Amino acid sequence: MEKKNTGFEEIEKMLQEVGNKIETLIQKGTKATGEASEEIEKKMTPEEELLAITEGILSAKNLQDLKSWRHLVYAKKNAEQQALYETRLRQLNTISK
Repeated sequence: MEKKNTGFEEIEKMLQEVGNKIETLIQKGTKATGEASEEIEKKMTPEEELLAITEGILSAKNLQDLKSWRHLVYAKKNAEQQALYETRLRQLNTISK
């Protein structure tokens, strides 16, 4: 009977070690992902980001394309971009009618 308990204990210990290693790998992966996101964010300056959003608004060929930019425009709280978005929205609404 003691051998069975010892065998179960060994398996339990081995599974615990595997679980700990998995947790460590998940933590390392999460940290690496966060660092990669920060690097990507650092590579684009705020001016470049505003320019990219402006280009996206101006290049929108239909309402669906334009609406995909809405959340970025209003999240940045840039009045000029919001006005540009609304102007382009009116233009596309007129064209689609």
